[in-house]
Amino acid sequence: MKVLHLDPFKARFDEERQVELSDLVPKNIEVVEMSSKDEAKMIDRADEFDAVIGSRISREFLEAAENLKYYIVPFVGVPKKDRKVLSDFPAVKVVNSHFNYWMVAEYAFSLLLACSKKLVPVHRELKRGDWTPRYDGMRGYGLKNRNLLILGFGKIGREIARMAKAFQMEVNAVKRTPGESELVEELVTNDDLSKLLPKADFIISTLPITEETRGYLGEEEFEQMKKGVHIINVGRGAVIDEKALYEALKSGKVEGAGIDTWWNYPEDEESRKDTFPSNYPLDEFDNVIFSPHRATQIEERGEYRIRDLAEILKSLAKGEKVNLVDIERGY
Repeated sequence: MKVLHLDPFKARFDEERQVELSDLVPKNIEVVEMSSKDEAKMIDRADEFDAVIGSRISREFLEAAENLKYYIVPFVGVPKKDRKVLSDFPAVKVVNSHFNYWMVAEYAFSLLLACSKKLVPVHRELKRGDWTPRYDGMRGYGLKNRNLLILGFGKIGREIARMAKAFQMEVNAVKRTPGESELVEELVTNDDLSKLLPKADFIISTLPITEETRGYLGEEEFEQMKKGVHIINVGRGAVIDEKALYEALKSGKVEGAGIDTWWNYPEDEESRKDTFPSNYPLDEFDNVIFSPHRATQIEERGEYRIRDLAEILKSLAKGEKVNLVDIERGY
């Protein structure tokens, strides 16, 4: 099996040692590293490879890669550009890496804790020397015996459920297909979302963006929620209707929100310092925590990514199915 690894991530353990993907796979897997900027070279050698690791790869490369069997996206989801192009190459199986599932789960719980304990507003006041929040009745919420609803019950959702159990929370979840899990009290499909929404004190969305999930939480769903609910989003921004969220925050229906995935993103490097992430003034609320899509930004990320890619390649070389993506759905 011959693999093209585009823009390889150099995972640093320390100052002297780096890990290479080729060092982690058996000899029957040959890894060739190349920069995606050298497209002419990529296309010239395209027919050599059984698999390619990368994203946003050109149509010209795929047309030339006559022997390509696997397109491995080294994260969860498939970029729009790839979905559009890959739909014309049905023989190529698309594979995701889920190396960062626990990182996202940890971050989701960090946002949940920060929201429930009102850490951001009290931090801001005490930095100015103002101890008023200690005395004026600004109270947070305990998690014990509270109801947590998890939207999306893949690897991230299951990891969040495990964490919630440690806090003695009552956990429910929604997933696309029927199933059972000892991690939750109730596990329902999308058709029964309205059964669980009124019970939830906290809602964490891990949902990807698809035609089915766009606007998943809209005006109707917010109306069904109990007053004082907290909402955390580490899935995709457009899963939540932002106007409905804004109105729910304004009315007090939503007590707090922690958002890591948004509706607006910088289009280029220059706009990174001047792009407001929502089309509504969510910054007018003290109880909204803003996070710039950084749930997986930890020191060891590169190490975990490259080790997971090695395991994926080993499985594919044995003919095993692993993390296959439905290209129409995008996950």
